[in-house]
Amino acid sequence: MSLEKYIQNQYSNNPYWFIEEVQQAHHMSRIANVLNNKQYLDGKFHEVLNREDIIYKDKELKVSKMILQTAKSILRTHNSYIMGKRVSLAGSDDMIREFNKVFRSGKFHNTNYKIVKTLNSYGDAYEYVYYDKGKITSKLIAPEDSYPIYNEFGEYVGFIEHWTDSLSNISYYIIYSENKVNKWTNAGGNYVLVDSRVNLTGLPIHYTNGQNSEDELFGRSLLEDIKPILNKIEYLLNKMDDAITILSLNPLAYTTGQRVEGAIDADAVGYVINLDDGEFKYAVANLDSESIKMLYNALIEQLVVISGVPSHVFGQSNIANVSEVSLKILYQNLDNMARELEVYLRDGFEERFEKIKLLLNKQGIKFANDDYIDVEFNFNRPIDTSEVIEQLSKQYNDGAISLKSYIEKSPLTDNVDVEIKRIKED
Repeated sequence: MSLEKYIQNQYSNNPYWFIEEVQQAHHMSRIANVLNNKQYLDGKFHEVLNREDIIYKDKELKVSKMILQTAKSILRTHNSYIMGKRVSLAGSDDMIREFNKVFRSGKFHNTNYKIVKTLNSYGDAYEYVYYDKGKITSKLIAPEDSYPIYNEFGEYVGFIEHWTDSLSNISYYIIYSENKVNKWTNAGGNYVLVDSRVNLTGLPIHYTNGQNSEDELFGRSLLEDIKPILNKIEYLLNKMDDAITILSLNPLAYTTGQRVEGAIDADAVGYVINLDDGEFKYAVANLDSESIKMLYNALIEQLVVISGVPSHVFGQSNIANVSEVSLKILYQNLDNMARELEVYLRDGFEERFEKIKLLLNKQGIKFANDDYIDVEFNFNRPIDTSEVIEQLSKQYNDGAISLKSYIEKSPLTDNVDVEIKRIKED
């Protein structure tokens, strides 16, 4: 089904259908979730910030509202692990050579990292491949401005990029169909089509991480899994901070017997009151530190399991002098999560390759029917480089792999084509 057919069925060919489309409940709910996650990563919308201040000793006490930025560290670890090292292009020589040129000029390696960062933070990412000023490049569309359109059969038929300028309050709508890109705005008070261009590469690529069990068309951020645990850890730490401040560092004094008149400076230390009768004591709470420690450690353990990040990132283990096998075990959960994301990234990359191939064909660059292009991920796991090179060297000397495969899989090689060219020159 085309976008035109969708507009006819859903909006009876209303020329301003896009205004109603972006206000659909499923779009609004998804965009709100994206904005909440964005605010959370910016240090806002943490539950602990809603704690109410209290009155203590006739004065308002600002309770502790310390927030943790652990979520950023977890996401940064996932981003760097799968895309910290650039992916390698594999396939037939002609395609690799041309695609490497495109990747360098269009900065696709940088875009790859941003795609993974967006996926882990918000669950979905959107990339539009296009031809601009003599080069093939792409742009990432902000997830809070993205409205992919799926029909009742789950077919991807259109895309709307929509935002409203906060200063001028002018709304913009960029509508992508398979063969056209139209730009609408209400700058003059009425909705007007201000630009229309031919679309050579079709709809923006919709990347998803496959973590949404309720809707397989969209993803789900890792933040949704770790935020409840982080909120509990923040609550526990802030309650403990208040308890230590009030009950241990600033205890409440009480007397028995005669009443003592007068006041002592609150900032003074070391005063002694001599009473004719009765006794003077401090009411100090005995904190059950072992129970608190047990709860905290249990929360950290669950955070490690759910986030997939090795425990030493949280300072929970000592990895000094560990073997290669031990490192693989530490990173096994992170490996599994990265492998799963790799499957969904490949779907998007293969779609990107087809769009780049189409644009190269329009430039007169043709490929044979049996030419192909693929991508190899280089996970950023700590490895024993000398051991890997020793194994590659043995395989090469035994005739089990080619020189090109040796160079591709070597952890010391950044650019396979350049390295092969230099070897030939030598």
